[in-house]
Amino acid sequence: MLERFYDISAKPKDVEDNETDSVDDIEASIQAEVAASKDEKLFPAVYIDIQCVLFFKTPPPIDPVDFVRRICEAASSDSGVRKLRFVNRLTPMTLMGKATEKGIEEVGNAVLGAHFRLAGQAADSDEAAAFSYAIRPTIRNHSTLKRDVVIKQIASLVGENHKVNLTKPDKVILIEIYQTICGMSVVGEDWERLKRYNLYELTSTNSKSGALADVNADATPESVSTNEARAPAAPENPTGS
Repeated sequence: MLERFYDISAKPKDVEDNETDSVDDIEASIQAEVAASKDEKLFPAVYIDIQCVLFFKTPPPIDPVDFVRRICEAASSDSGVRKLRFVNRLTPMTLMGKATEKGIEEVGNAVLGAHFRLAGQAADSDEAAAFSYAIRPTIRNHSTLKRDVVIKQIASLVGENHKVNLTKPDKVILIEIYQTICGMSVVGEDWERLKRYNLYELTSTNSKSGALADVNADATPESVSTNEARAPAAPENPTGS
């Protein structure tokens, strides 16, 4: 996946060189494999006490928003082939902080500033057209901050030239609050089209669409003659990879 999206090898370079130099040396090959297994993982896991939720750090140059979108785009075009067996949904977080009003403000200013003119900022002469946006919070195992308070606080950070659009926003602000931590990111308008980054729904939808297409392909078209309908159809180009 890394090679496909970013031309990055998941295996450390020194291990690759070791394997090349010692291709005929069985003992060296075994040692290289053991060393590779002990190396620091490319995506280190961050464990918190929440059922069915896992966090993984993404090192530079991998951008979590871009990475997740690419995975979902690939899943959407793979004709119902599910490649991540134990993952239902991916949610990118650009920055994490404390789940407090001050923490949300700090994270919000850092994340939103890259996408919107913030409240109180002067307009630039070459400023692009304002984006519409929607705020989508998720709160789990947390009782201090309420949903409506979180939404209002985030909205107060965005400049007034950007308008709220809950049906077809240009950008979607994702805010995730788990226990004592919060995370935020800004995703594009394709978030809804990609089933809110739900991989299960993406592959299920593709699988159902493919089954429907197969059934319709066997049906007799109303606009052709009986002989034309019985004639063997030309093979279609295969889809997927």
